[in-house]
Amino acid sequence: MRHKAKIGIQPLLLRIFLPVVMIAALVLAIVVYSRINATILRQFDGRLVATSILTGALIDPADHDWLIAQAAGMNAEAAEQDVRYRRNVEPMQRIRERLELTYIYTQVTSGADEVRYVLDGTEGEEHTPLGSPDSLPADTMAGLRDVQARNSVYVSPVEYQEKWGLLKTAAAPVYGATGRIRGTAGADVNVSVIRIATQNALFLSALIGLASLLACLFVTLQIVSRVARPIERLTQEALRIAAGDHQPPADVGSPHEVKSLRDSLAALNAHVTGELEGAVTDAAEHRLSASEEWLLAGERSGVPVVFTDTSDRQEIWLPNGATGLKEALAGRAMRRLREQIDRNPALASCAGRLVDLDNGIWLVIDLTARELLLSASAPVELETAEGPLRVAPGEIAILPSGITRLGYGRSSVAIPGDADL
Repeated sequence: MRHKAKIGIQPLLLRIFLPVVMIAALVLAIVVYSRINATILRQFDGRLVATSILTGALIDPADHDWLIAQAAGMNAEAAEQDVRYRRNVEPMQRIRERLELTYIYTQVTSGADEVRYVLDGTEGEEHTPLGSPDSLPADTMAGLRDVQARNSVYVSPVEYQEKWGLLKTAAAPVYGATGRIRGTAGADVNVSVIRIATQNALFLSALIGLASLLACLFVTLQIVSRVARPIERLTQEALRIAAGDHQPPADVGSPHEVKSLRDSLAALNAHVTGELEGAVTDAAEHRLSASEEWLLAGERSGVPVVFTDTSDRQEIWLPNGATGLKEALAGRAMRRLREQIDRNPALASCAGRLVDLDNGIWLVIDLTARELLLSASAPVELETAEGPLRVAPGEIAILPSGITRLGYGRSSVAIPGDADL
């Protein structure tokens, strides 16, 4: 079976964060581009609307009525040299140049899908003579008729016109001398102008996306540095302790959670060191001289060692009742252990793991719940006034309220009854 290659926490965090950062930067760039592109289109709409309205307002109504009559008579060349044409078209030419528009003109409808141009602010080859006809898309014609009927302003989307290409158009009403709407003033911008502005927006979006990517990457590396490196250092400290070097782990700057883990590792290391020192002490006590062995043999055996005795809890070590040097040494070791715990209460939580279960049993009695928990090498029978009570290691036994004493081997321990609690 092939095993998966292990990966360190720092590469793992980078593997998780970097795709998220790249996606976030891409989404941010797309959102910025969409917003800028929409703003550009709104700006062109506003520019075209304002230009068409201003153009319609600047035109002299009587001059425009006369020019419409000339357009119908097809006397275009002579009419364009007339002062009434020049004084109206020159402001339009200046507006087109200043606002960088493609076309600016006036027109009148002459059919269901046809218009005739009157004033044209375009010069050179693209100039449209007075009275020139043009066919426009149906939507544009409908918009122009709506301008004349409702005194509104029409703004088209970017649409294709056969003669002029892709344009965005706005049209506002032009009034005659009688106060009625006689035509429309139009302003157009070619899609290439919009594309240039959009490309600039795309470039700006790319720069914003790149800047956000670099910023997010910097933040990610800082997070990885603050989280991964302390964990890697703590892992090295744990491996060092596991190899037998029981010096306390180094205190490294780290987040609160990693610091808590380091403190737990230090506590575990101190506990292991204490157990090793206790094992060395026990081994030294077993290497006694012959005279010391005779002295120990005279000690009392079968005496329980009470580690905890409160109103709601008892923790007791009971010897197995055998006599001999080994049992006497076990009893003495348990008494020494209790003395150590009395001097250092922090070791009390470890008592159940340090007691001698080869030469005795460990009882934890919950007096409130009348429950007994046994730690031993095999099931045992405890003697009570109501008969034997068989308990297995790790099993929680319920003590009847009438039981006030438990016996094991040649020793016994008193238990307060319900009336005593």
